[in-house]
Amino acid sequence: MAGVSDLAAQPATPRTDTLRVAGLQQRVEVLRDRWGIPHIYAQNEHDLFFAQGYSAARDRAFQFEMWRRQATGTMAEVIGRRELERDQGARLFKYRGSLEADFANYHPRGAAIIGAFVEGINAYVDEAARNPALVPAELRMLGIKPGRWTPDVVISRHQGLLGNIGEELANGRFVAKYGAALLQKVQWFHPGPAPKVDLDPMIDPAGLDAPILALYDAFRAPMRFQPSDLQTAYRGDTAAYRRLATLDSLADEDIRWNQRRDIGSNNWVVAGSRTLSGRALMANDPHRAIAAPSLRYFVHLNAPGWNVIGGGEPVIPGVSIGHNEYGAWGLTVFGTDGEDLYVYRTNPANPAQYQYRGAWETMRTITESIPVKGERPATVALRYTRHGPVVYEDTARHLAYVVRAAWLEPGGAPYMASLRMDQAKTWEEFRAACNYSNIPGENMVWADVKGNIGWQAVGIAPIRRNSSGLVPVPGDGRFDWSGYLPIIEKPHAYNPPEGYIGTANNNLTPESYPHRDAIGWSWADPYRFARIAEVLGSGRRVSMMDMMRLQTDSPSIASRGLV
Repeated sequence: MAGVSDLAAQPATPRTDTLRVAGLQQRVEVLRDRWGIPHIYAQNEHDLFFAQGYSAARDRAFQFEMWRRQATGTMAEVIGRRELERDQGARLFKYRGSLEADFANYHPRGAAIIGAFVEGINAYVDEAARNPALVPAELRMLGIKPGRWTPDVVISRHQGLLGNIGEELANGRFVAKYGAALLQKVQWFHPGPAPKVDLDPMIDPAGLDAPILALYDAFRAPMRFQPSDLQTAYRGDTAAYRRLATLDSLADEDIRWNQRRDIGSNNWVVAGSRTLSGRALMANDPHRAIAAPSLRYFVHLNAPGWNVIGGGEPVIPGVSIGHNEYGAWGLTVFGTDGEDLYVYRTNPANPAQYQYRGAWETMRTITESIPVKGERPATVALRYTRHGPVVYEDTARHLAYVVRAAWLEPGGAPYMASLRMDQAKTWEEFRAACNYSNIPGENMVWADVKGNIGWQAVGIAPIRRNSSGLVPVPGDGRFDWSGYLPIIEKPHAYNPPEGYIGTANNNLTPESYPHRDAIGWSWADPYRFARIAEVLGSGRRVSMMDMMRLQTDSPSIASRGLV
């Protein structure tokens, strides 16, 4: 593979490096612009995604290794017992369905694309094994090297924006203490009539205070390191570490609190008829936490049938937010509830049995051995009901708790359906690609070179005939989902008369929408959206600079009522 690094920010002549990497079918050129973004030019699809995997892994080797270990449940192998619960959770929530069906959801050639991407990652891993200079400082400090990937690592669900299971349990605990009526008052559940949030008589209110979601939370938690995790030569001032750790913890708590209030993403599209240039404009600012290494990775992919540039997560192929020659697209979160907490009665004579529709069914058990640094491997029993992973067993009350997760269906890996969007040429093709976008629930917006704009809500949406999804429910069969709503039937719009579409995590579901039982109840406050609508709906034609100013706009509509 030939990589051409353009060091345009420096006066020196750009440097050209030629690398010979086993696995490529033809020559590939990688140009690095002044910001270090790789522009990959390949002669076939396999080599394109091979080179993307190779380039991203080489740029973000520490991030890739942490993803791989979180996905495979092997963090305790390098950190120790402190990470055992995370590893158990990762294995419990591992996708165990058909890989063929999963890959096919993301793209008609999904298996080949993911396979090529993994080949590229492993080409870097093999190079790093031969040349320790390619191992980044973070991994050297931990005393580990990059490990080889398999395709199932790419489709791990551990880092996705998955659902509301934590909110559901919190609501249940609140109702158990203060009643459903007060919850309705302190939370703004909308649109439509107030949802049912009473606890079923089968739910034991006292049992809800147990650490029910400990395994789930561990599986989803961000990584935290301590000085003892590092090789002795790299351990510094422990007092400084404690100060930084405290600041990091406070920042994380602040992010979590603000997410519950009104911090979120924005996007909007403006039709060509409403812009100074006559061309449609798309703006997107997804408000994810700033981190190092970054959640995003920018790349330009060019090969026969592919020409797309934008950002995505470095560990997945393709581009999630970006543009091709025909259109541009962006995303914000759309309230979609793809998780439920089910509570079962278990058999006092056999805790491995649970009650379903008046009969006892036996849990499926998978026994796994987890390597633990400095200790013998830990043996764990992973239990499953017909609805999903068992996260907690209350043997004293003869209860079991299960997370039913729509994202464990085939096609549930976050953002992977972007591969289909990357090749869309028209609104119709883009909307068809959206029909495969299961996770996360998103507001996908589109603007194309012909001046058209569109909006399609996406995300796998269970149909709940008998519950709101806002509190835990019995798993005895009375509250089973009635399938999934086809994504294409979620709210959408195309070339509205206003000439613009804006989303800001707020409710955009019309009161007359016929599939209310497949739409979430929790949304951001409407003020950010109202400000977007105020600016774009002013009747004035807008420019690119107007879009940039609106992204950093500071007026608060909410404050106008107080001043």
